[in-house]
Amino acid sequence: MYYEEINHATKNYPFLIEHTDVKYIPHFHDEPELVYVVEGCISVTIESVSFTLKEGEICIFTPGLIHNLYSYTPNKVFVMKLFPAVDLGNIQLCNNVICRGDEVYNELLENINCIINENKEKSTGYELCVNICAEKIFLLIIRNMEYRKLEDTAQVKLANKSDFLNSITAFLKQHYAEELTLDDVAKHLNYTKSYFCHHFKRVTGVTFWRYYTIFRLEKSLQTMKENPRKKLIEISESSGFKNVRSFNQSFKEYYRCTPREYMKKYYVENNSE
Repeated sequence: MYYEEINHATKNYPFLIEHTDVKYIPHFHDEPELVYVVEGCISVTIESVSFTLKEGEICIFTPGLIHNLYSYTPNKVFVMKLFPAVDLGNIQLCNNVICRGDEVYNELLENINCIINENKEKSTGYELCVNICAEKIFLLIIRNMEYRKLEDTAQVKLANKSDFLNSITAFLKQHYAEELTLDDVAKHLNYTKSYFCHHFKRVTGVTFWRYYTIFRLEKSLQTMKENPRKKLIEISESSGFKNVRSFNQSFKEYYRCTPREYMKKYYVENNSE
């Protein structure tokens, strides 16, 4: 996803969603993001640091921070992005995770649950209530969580990492259906192959090949959605996989089902209603 082009908040209302089995490849966005694990657990990577976010825990991502979320087991996750009145783009949290027992936890959870309920029920004035609770959440964060101001040099480094990821994914957008090599991508960025591999893992927390594979899988999902009755061989070829077998293997490893099962469950059945 690199710079996330979808699921944006607006100035007037947050982006809110409840996910199951969440999967996001390394990306960043302009808004701060809150992730609350309702059930189960998820794997989180913030740049090169990975950890498990457990049931009941809350994680905060500040603007521009490269992160990804991945599910190994079934889960339910609430995600909120918004543009708060206070600017969080120039701070770095000392700890991104809030757990039960933390001083601010109960009050945060009360506001999160209020947002979830108001957004579902949509009673008169729900937008105002959601916005008030969302602002309270980020007020609680800046008043109660430890953070440090980012110096100009640190902000430049963060921007450079974002630019690096943008450059790679812009290249992949044009060439993902081709048989790319590490040399191809490294040469495009004027890096040696070894430095590119090392730097990519340090910036994103995953290897380039994993990122590239997931990038192509997301393209395959887009094709399925647009044409749910398209043949698998056509989907695999248009997504850059050598053959249907490698496509099936990669898809099943990431989504825990075959492409055909996924299409039948999410697209073909819904399309036939």
